[in-house]
Parts: sequence; structure tokens; C-alpha cells
Amino acid sequence: MLIRAGVSLRRVRHIRPPLASFVRPVASGHLNSWNFSLTIENQEEKFVDDMKFLGGVLKSLLEARKPGVLDVVTQLRRPARTWRDPAFSDADKDKAFEELCRNVSRLSPEMMCDVTRALSHFLALANLAESRDQTRSLRQLYFEHGGAPDQSDALPAKLDSCAGTIEVIINEDGASAAKIFQALVKQQTEIVFTAHPTEVNRLELLKKHRDISELLAQRDAMSGGDSTAFERAQNERAIRRGVAAMWGSDVLRRRKPTPQEEAREGLAVLQTSLWDAVPSYMRRLDAVMLAQLQQRLPLDASPVVFASWMGGDRDGNPNVKSGTTREVVVTQRRQAALMYLRELSGLRLELSVKECTPALTALSGTEAAEPYKAVVEQLIARLRATVAWADAELQRLGATPDARPLALMISADGVAGQSAEPLLVVEELAVPLRVMHESLVASGYAELADGALVDVLRRVGAFGLQFAPLDLRQESTRHARAVHALCQQAGEHGYLSWTEDERVAWLSKELGSGRPLLRRGVFERLGELGVGAEENEVLQTVALTAELPPGSLKAYVISQATAASDVLAVELLMAEAGAVKPLPVAPLFETLDDLNNAPGILRQLFTTPGYAERTGRSQMVMVGYSDSAKDAGRIAAMWAQYESQEKMLEVAKECGFEISFFHGKGGTVGRGGNPEVYKAILAHPQGTIDGKFRVTEQGEMITRNFGDIDSAERAMDIFTAAVLRDQFLQRPVPTPEWRAAMAAMSACSCDFYRSVVREEPKFVPYFRAATPELELGSLNVGSRPAKRNPKGGVESLRAIPWIFAWAQTRLNLPAWLGIGKALEGALADGSGPVGKEELQRMYKDWPWFHTTIDLIEMLMAKSDRTIAKHYDDKLVTDKELLKLGAHLRERFEVTERSILSISGHSAPADDYPDLQRSLRARRHYIDVLNVIQVEALARLRAAEAAGATKGYDYVTLKDALLLTINGIATGMRNSG
Repeated sequence: MLIRAGVSLRRVRHIRPPLASFVRPVASGHLNSWNFSLTIENQEEKFVDDMKFLGGVLKSLLEARKPGVLDVVTQLRRPARTWRDPAFSDADKDKAFEELCRNVSRLSPEMMCDVTRALSHFLALANLAESRDQTRSLRQLYFEHGGAPDQSDALPAKLDSCAGTIEVIINEDGASAAKIFQALVKQQTEIVFTAHPTEVNRLELLKKHRDISELLAQRDAMSGGDSTAFERAQNERAIRRGVAAMWGSDVLRRRKPTPQEEAREGLAVLQTSLWDAVPSYMRRLDAVMLAQLQQRLPLDASPVVFASWMGGDRDGNPNVKSGTTREVVVTQRRQAALMYLRELSGLRLELSVKECTPALTALSGTEAAEPYKAVVEQLIARLRATVAWADAELQRLGATPDARPLALMISADGVAGQSAEPLLVVEELAVPLRVMHESLVASGYAELADGALVDVLRRVGAFGLQFAPLDLRQESTRHARAVHALCQQAGEHGYLSWTEDERVAWLSKELGSGRPLLRRGVFERLGELGVGAEENEVLQTVALTAELPPGSLKAYVISQATAASDVLAVELLMAEAGAVKPLPVAPLFETLDDLNNAPGILRQLFTTPGYAERTGRSQMVMVGYSDSAKDAGRIAAMWAQYESQEKMLEVAKECGFEISFFHGKGGTVGRGGNPEVYKAILAHPQGTIDGKFRVTEQGEMITRNFGDIDSAERAMDIFTAAVLRDQFLQRPVPTPEWRAAMAAMSACSCDFYRSVVREEPKFVPYFRAATPELELGSLNVGSRPAKRNPKGGVESLRAIPWIFAWAQTRLNLPAWLGIGKALEGALADGSGPVGKEELQRMYKDWPWFHTTIDLIEMLMAKSDRTIAKHYDDKLVTDKELLKLGAHLRERFEVTERSILSISGHSAPADDYPDLQRSLRARRHYIDVLNVIQVEALARLRAAEAAGATKGYDYVTLKDALLLTINGIATGMRNSG
């Protein structure tokens, strides 16, 4: 048994995975002076030791470089800690907060910068220590349940790990090992990395964090006594150098990154952690499957794969052109080839065996004494040719390739002088590797076959030749205008003025005709024939689907999709471009109306003549979480997403289509994120996942979940376990009464949310006065503009800065606004479809509703009305706007009471002890950063009003402000 006997798996809480907003507690006590030493209830000795050590390193550095900063930090932290201490009276707390604000008001701009840097770096180090402690705790589980001769301890015996999940399915669901095996080998989780600008740290700083994290792991390993004093001293010196490098680095981006730079940053995660994490995790999963299911993970199974929007997402980003996408594709292929070269260079030395099968002899093309080495050398030659091809392509595009790693490109014996074609199709790499594996096994060398060769095969399955194939994303009206341009060239006029039925009929006719709309050669010359620049750019982008090597692109996503013609238009454009194997076209439904209309749109698509034949009766649909929440409020959006997926699945079944959902979730709750990924996946409507789970991973969440090998392995395990469990779990069916309650609450919540955000004329002025929304653009965290329409209001603001701004003020308004209004009637007098008791029953028995309430409660635990009020007091001068702010904080209180009444908790998230301890330890640091941010905002806005924006103080104040934004995001471990 992996799980302790006598413990009901149904009652065991899930682990807080690395994907949680707060992974482990920093402390439940306090930091003593500036020594960063912690008092912790559980006395987790190694964690305490890490924190004391890291705090001491930072303190020593500051004493040497900025001694005055330590005194100021102490002056600020003392009242901040008093303000949070429940032992003090309310009057004493008020005085302490006033003292904190007064002390901050006396700081010079330069001291603001230094103090903020110090606090931010400490919070970053605290994050590293938390992650190390979380990994350490997870490792402890291996030993607690370890020692199994069948190696079933390769993964932790937890409900959100494959080891625990398989046992649950066998023991509680009664499924056979064979059935579980079949489900597991067929399922697939696809993680799609996006360049959404929520990672506030620069790549250089993230690398330093990663280096320190690795050194902490080494320090941990040395604590067992198997190290010399010299080795321990060298480790400490290396950590001190790393912290010094952190302090000396510029935390801020001084310019916006290009899309190519964003893609390189995403590629860095693939190279530095996932490249090794994937084969390592697959080995663990293979061992668990052998122990529990008596079968091994097939070499062609890929439970986790990756894709990317970095360089392919042009929705609202004029900086992403067709040439950008082409450059990113070629750059990634080049880097993948170099990484495979490194692996095959080692494999070449390992596979010196002579015995082989006839299939391998035929493949090697020779009677060489070392046939495996001969095949590897052929692949090395082709990979080198791939690098050369990529270099030529990049030079043609005007890009400068990075210098080739010399060791990988030096000719080796047997490889020098070989001429070869570049590897452009993944099977050309995978097939020879599989033949070698089969030959080694057949020749009696199974152990050798199971070594580095299997690791390369696992990488090929997860990364292919592209590392992470790109999705193309563009807004629907851009395609309509491009089709209109094609029509004009073909003598058809008025496409943009046609009705939806007319568009569908014409598009269907053209797609079914089997002939191109334009004469041969015209498509390539449209720019010369008077087609507008925007339309031509769309056409050039679509042409990539025909021109790039196979496997370079994964899907074509249509943002703001509202009609069946949006999908058919992209189909027609790809056909005109000559795409032999068109990409799957995924409409993105992202507003409340679009989600509600989506089932009808799909029905029209599925019944359009020829559509089933062209698509093979397979349809991908993307569900937008962040924009729908910004449009209608959190609860209305979540219910619309739930019902829409149910109804789209029903339509697909009726029409004989297989549907897969692509979930466009952000990292924060307000954008659809859920820290408890295992529970979140199991809360999806029954049958909507069915072994296929595609989801976006963005910004700071990429770093958090995949930034190091341990975290990446754990994240892959959680995703794999949840998708497996989903296939066997029978969820409670929501009753008609529950559905009626959700419909009523959704409508009430949406009406109230929109009455504030859309209809209240004072809301936008208040939002811009009380938050740093206008200043967020100076962070330079992304290549695209913060607004789709620079002149628009909140409706044109992207979801990320919308969430980011409210997170900075600690009000987190998008996550809860409208929910209290929806609940208070039912809770107060039982009005509405259900009363308090039924809502409590929904919370107890319906996983989706339970998860929804828990998420809102967790965000409220991370919120703070007093801090939000301080922003109003210092930054908002209009009395009417101040009244609105007070009203919103009152609504927060109403919502909090309503949520707690349903959950039965005495305080928000009081059953999340890790979160509570982490918050208690971090809050007074973040509080100081918030007060500094308010002071910096007030001074900057006063200077701007006076036209004094040229001096040193203004520039330094702006840096201080941006540093506080960075520090608060680091401390709260979320941004947008």
C-alpha cells in the first residue's frame, strides 16, 4: 500500500502543489530585527537554517555596501509588525500604521529605492527557501513510503501524484490495471507557454535565482555529513557571490522586450529545466506503472508535451509579424538541434556494441564494427546540417544566430566530411532511435537500451524538433478583412457587408469547390496588387502554415470569435495559401455572450457541408477565462464557462464530432487560475477533458512551476495524475435546483459587476487614481501594448494589467466584485432559488462550487482593505471618488461575510495553514512596500502635475515605484 492503512483517501487533503500561489510557509512567527532569523511554530530546522543563512548573507552584503539602509528598514518594519500583531489594541495599531506612513514620507527617493530593493530581494530569497523546503518535504514522502523493492516509491504516495491516483482508481473505482494502463498511455497534457507579461523579473535575475536555488540544494545534500569543510565553504562562497550578483543587477527592464526576446526567455526554461526534467519524470512514471500496473510506459507515449504562443500570438500586438514568427520557429529548431547534438555526442561514445538486428544493419548502411555508432553519426551529421540550415535562414531574415557551442560542432571521427540533409520531420529522428532501441533489446542489451537512448526518445516525444510548436493567434475581424481583400481580387465584392448566413454559404461553397479562389501566383503577389498592409500581413502569416517545416505550428487560434464564419474564413485563407495539412482552427470564446452563443456556433459549423470531412470530425475550442471574468465578473464567467463546455460537448456528441477544449487560464484567480491544479481539473464538467488537457501557462507561473527540475517534475506529475483521475471519476451531478441557483446568482452578480465597472461614470477615474494602472506600462514586462485600443476605457484594457493593478493595491477587486450581491439575498432571507442551507450543501457536495468558493476565499485572505484605503487616502482627491472607494470596500466586507457563511470558516482560508503562515510572515514586508508605493505615486503625480519630470529625483522616484511593483508581486507570488 502506498497510502497508510486505515486512512480514507476521500478525507485526505491534497498536497499544496508547486503550482500553488503559496507553496510552503515562510514562517508563522516574525523576523527578528534585520537578521532575517525566524521563529517558527513547527521548528522546521533545515528551513529555518536556510532562512537564517540567506538573511545573514543579505545582511552582510548590505552592511558592507549600504549600511544606512539596515537602520531605515528596521525603523519601517517595527511599526509594520506592531500594526499586524493581534496582541496590540486597535488604537495602538492605528498609531503604528501612522508611524509607518510618517517614516516613509521622510525617505529620500534614493533611500526609497534601496529599501525597496532590500525588501524585494529578501522576499525573492524567501521564495527560494520556500521552494527548497517544499522539495525537501516532498522528498521526505519518498522515504516515509519508500523502500519498496518494486520501486513504487518513484513518485510520492499522494492523491495528486500518479502513484496515489493509480491506487485510488484501483481500490475505490474498481478499475483494472489494464484499463488504467490504456487510459494513461493515450492521455496527453499540453502546456502552452504564453508571453503574457506577468513575470516582473528579468531573465538575468531569474537565472541568478535559479543558480542560488541549485546551490541551496547542494547545501542541503552536504548537511548529511558526506562533505568536507572545504566543500561546504566553497558552497557558501558561491551563494554569497550569487546574492551579491542579485544586489548588483538592475532589477528593472529599461526597455520593452521584442517578441523574439520574449521567445528566447521562454526557450530558456525549456533548455535549463524541462530538457532534463522530462526524461527524469518519465523514468519515475515508468517505474510506478511497472510496479502498479505491471506494464511499462511505451516509448512512443507522451503524457506531457509543450507548445508556445511566444512569437506566434499577434492578437493586439503589432510587433509580431510573419517574419517574427518565422524567426522564432527557426531559432527554436536551431536550439533543439544543438541540444540533441549534445545528447547524441554522448550516446555515440556509449553505443559501441557490435551485435545488432538486420533492421539496424540496413539502417546503418554498412557492415561496420560499430553499427549503432554509425547510425548515431548519421543523425549527428543531419543535426549539424539542421543548424547550418537554420543559420542560413536566420541570416536571410536579417537575424544574427547565437554563436554555436564549439564542442558540439567540432568534427569527430567518422562524422567529419559527411554530407547530410537537415532534419525537418521528427520521425526522421525518432525512427532510427527506436530501431536502435529494438535492436539492443533483441541483442541482449536491454539495460543499455534503457539508458541514455531512452532519455533521448522521451525528449523527442515531448519536444519534437521544435521544442515547443507555436500556435498562431489573430483577432477574427482581421481575418474577415483579409477574406474581403481576396474577394475583391477575385471579382467578388461586399464580403464585409454580407450577413452571417451569406458568409457561411459562400465560404462553404468555395472550400468545397476544390479550386483556388485566386489564379496561381496571385496570392504571393497580393501586396503588389494593392492589398492593404494589415490585410497582407494576415495573408503572409497564414502562408506560414504552408511554408514552415512540419511540426513547427500546432493550432490557429481565433480571438474574439463570434460566428461560424470566423472559423471558415481561416480555413479558406489556409487553403488559398496552399497548406497541404491545415492547422486545427480553434475559435476562442472569451466574453459572456460568446460563451453563451458558442454551442449554437458549433452546431452551425458541424452541420455546414464539407466541414466534417475537412476536419476529420475533430474540433478544438479555446475557452477564455480572463476576458470573460473582466467582462462579467468572476462568478458569472465561471458559470458561463461551465455550462458552455457542457453544452458544446453535447452538441459535438449529437453531430458525431470529437471536441477538445483549450483552457486559456492565467496565473491569478481573477484570470481563471487555480493554485490547486489537481482539484481544479477534477472540477471541470464531466466528460469535457477525457484524456486531453490543453492549458496556457504564463509569465511568473512558468518560472514557478517549471523553473527548476524538481518543480517541473512535480507539476508534470500533478497534471498527469489529474487527467488520469478525471477519466475514472464520476462527479456528483448538479441538481436542477443547484443549476437554477447558479443561473440566478450569475445574473445578479453580472448585473451588479457591470453596474459598477461599466455603468458607473466615476469608476474609471477612480480606478486610475487609486491604482498604479497607468504606471504599469513603465515596467516593460511585455512586447505588446497594455490596451487593444489605446483610447478605450476598461473594456479595452487587457485582462493582465486590469488584474495586476488591483493586486498591487491588495483589493483584488476582479476576483470577488458582484459575488456578495448574488449571495446576500439567499443568505439573509432565503430569497432566490435556494437558501443558506442549500448553498452550504452545494459547497459540501458539488466539487465545482466548492472549488469556486475556496478560490474566492483564498483571494480574500490575500487582500487587505486597510492597505487599499491607504491608496484612496493618499491618491484620490475627489470626494465622489472616495465615496466609491468606500462603497467597494463595504462590498468586500459583505462578500467576505457571505463566503464565510457558506464555507463555515471563521476567517478566509483558515483551513489552509500553509497559506496563513506564509501570509503572516510576509505581510509586514509587503505592507512596507505598499506604503512606499503609495508615497512614490503621490510624489510622482504631484511632480507630473507641476511639469517637474526632468530632474534626478523624478527619475529615481519612478525607479522606486517600479521596484515596489516588482517587490509586491514577488512577495504575493502573483501579478497578472
